[in-house]
Amino acid sequence: MAVDREQRTRALRYKRPALASMGYEHIQRELEEIVEACDNVAWFAGDIDTLTDALDGSDEEAHEFMLACSDLSAKAGILLEQLYEVGEYDPEGSARQYDDCTVALIGNRYDTVGFDTLQEDYFSLTGYDTELAESEAGKRLMRHTKADMLSLIGQSVGILVAFLDIRQQYDYLQATLDVLRDENGSVLQAVKDLNAAYEKAEAVRFNDYKKEAQEFERLLWAVPERMWVE
Repeated sequence: MAVDREQRTRALRYKRPALASMGYEHIQRELEEIVEACDNVAWFAGDIDTLTDALDGSDEEAHEFMLACSDLSAKAGILLEQLYEVGEYDPEGSARQYDDCTVALIGNRYDTVGFDTLQEDYFSLTGYDTELAESEAGKRLMRHTKADMLSLIGQSVGILVAFLDIRQQYDYLQATLDVLRDENGSVLQAVKDLNAAYEKAEAVRFNDYKKEAQEFERLLWAVPERMWVE
């Protein structure tokens, strides 16, 4: 019986399609990752030498890189907030309409995935299922009035273009971000651990006899001198 159910849900994946790397949910996740990655650069604000080393010793490039990350984080954050606001009023419908619109318009040019209601995740579709998905999405799009359809297409294309622009800008910065993560991930984690330990020590009023205060003191002395801001 379970097998039959799995087969049925697998066969119906084309009913809820999305572009593989540009679906509504994927865009939200990627924007969140971009914001987090760019915001992490702020942890190096007091250690500009680390960033300068990653950029082959150029202070000017280091400052420009930090500014670019800040600008990109803001841009990605604005688009993400807009998606949240739209989805707040119609969390299921907004995503479905965007996915239907993009699959119907350009699904034949990009990889398409389908949602499995049993697995609660997206999976690749076969060639035949992809054609069905594009056809079904087109039919749902055509059920709208001309005015609503034009509005939906305009909104969906706007989201996609804005996202692709952000992704392209992030690609330019990613190489340096990867260097920072690889070479300085332990330092960044140490600072985050220190902040968490501070909150726990503060809760016990920095009592030297409490293990929370002792752990904070241990982590405090372990922070490299170059991380302190003068």
